[in-house]
Amino acid sequence: MMKKINTSISTFKNLIESDYLYVDKTKYIYEMIKEPFGQFFFSRPRRFGKSLTVSTLESVFLGEKELFKGLYIYKTDYLWPVYPIIHIDFGRSDSSTCANLEEWIKLEINGIARKYDVEIQGSSPAILFGELIKALYNKYEVGVVILVDEYDRPITNNLEDGKGVKQISRTMEAFYQIIKGYESMERFVFITGITRLSQVSIFSKLNNLIDISRSDKFSVAVGYTNAELQNYFGEHICRASEKNVCSNKEMIDKLALWYDGFKFSFNGEKVYNPVSVGRFFSDNYEFRNYWYATATPVILVNFAKKQKISVESINDAVVTDISFNSFDIMSLCENDVDSQTVTQLLLQTGYLTIGDRDEKNNILAYRLKYPNKEVQLSFETDLATVYIGKSISEINTFASALQKSAYVGDVEDMINILKSVFASVPYGIQVRNEKYYQSILYLTFKMCGMDISAESMTNIGRVDATLEAGDNIYVIECKIDKTAQEAMNQIKEKRYPEQYLIKKKNGHKIISIGMNFSSSEKNVDDYIVQNN
Repeated sequence: MMKKINTSISTFKNLIESDYLYVDKTKYIYEMIKEPFGQFFFSRPRRFGKSLTVSTLESVFLGEKELFKGLYIYKTDYLWPVYPIIHIDFGRSDSSTCANLEEWIKLEINGIARKYDVEIQGSSPAILFGELIKALYNKYEVGVVILVDEYDRPITNNLEDGKGVKQISRTMEAFYQIIKGYESMERFVFITGITRLSQVSIFSKLNNLIDISRSDKFSVAVGYTNAELQNYFGEHICRASEKNVCSNKEMIDKLALWYDGFKFSFNGEKVYNPVSVGRFFSDNYEFRNYWYATATPVILVNFAKKQKISVESINDAVVTDISFNSFDIMSLCENDVDSQTVTQLLLQTGYLTIGDRDEKNNILAYRLKYPNKEVQLSFETDLATVYIGKSISEINTFASALQKSAYVGDVEDMINILKSVFASVPYGIQVRNEKYYQSILYLTFKMCGMDISAESMTNIGRVDATLEAGDNIYVIECKIDKTAQEAMNQIKEKRYPEQYLIKKKNGHKIISIGMNFSSSEKNVDDYIVQNN
């Protein structure tokens, strides 16, 4: 009998006692707790299993051995002693102001003190925290376990409030430094969040944590590997194959296309997003946007808007080891956030993931890419709202008409629709930059659900855009404040259409479009069409 799937429960005990499916990750729990002392930091994107990991650790340190029957850790030499636990989830905090955050932390600390029947006093969250650690250690005469979930939520919720977030960061810095100050009274520390720990800012005094976020050993500690997918969800895969009228292999391939691809270390294995997989199997086996829809990445869209992030900049994104290790979340509240910092944020939040090693120079660097179809389609939809300045529903009003024109080969109608799109873009977000116009062109066609590639590589150059719509293949080159003829000349000189000659023999029609944008008119002012 197939076990029920639940993606909303993040409490280990509730999941096990309700007999929901649990993919056994206790091997990685054991690796952290097997030594007599440990302090770890672990970052992952939202809805990726961090809170469940924290809850699993809590059950382990509460000595709830019977919950783990049949799991990896149950068979190990772990002795299951009981420890006092300080578990703080900043995802539940009121961080609208620094005062509210401090009051919330005090209530949490005092609540834990009452639970363990110890008395503490103090005027600040940091002092109360230290007093609680000391009181628990003195009462139980064993090291205290500290579990902190969503450590960065008070910061990320307030990044656009420069003065307010700096006050909050000072409170958080004072709070976290207590952990190092009371190290001798601690058995285990585990801190998790979305953005990676930086030694530069709020963790500047807490430099003794072991960051396992990019460790090969812990690269699949959350998320599902391909082997886990097939082992735990085998019956669901069979049912999904029947509903979608395909083989099991075809179903697994499609699941990988949509939901796999997250890679957290260069040598680590790719993993599926657990929420997307769970929702797919529990929501009638339909391929939809599940993980991305769990929260709108407003902060990402706003930073993309500020930096005018282009499609090309995402396709060509590279991150170095140096920049990764120096990432400081507090830099995001500055007015002059650079594109590399935004790229880092996209990586840490899961919208980009580690690809191939970049071999262009001697500095260790990695190319970044979208992890899967779900993330790419969804994030590019949000980028379109940034570039076009319209809501998704407004964009969809012209999408179907543009798609129809492209499929029937009516270039004149396509251009007229594109002109109306550019004419509707608010003046304040327009940029005199060729990449800006290319990005709008690319994203507009993407909204129509068509197969378009930006900056496609050929053997002698890069095409601005190639679009496949039915039997028509469009090769598009854009210029700004030049002429359409110059754009067409480049298509000919670089022989861009030649990569599609085989498809032409199979009945496809190749259409070259040279296009010029006028920065003064903020629109297409000239175009040339040629059938190849």
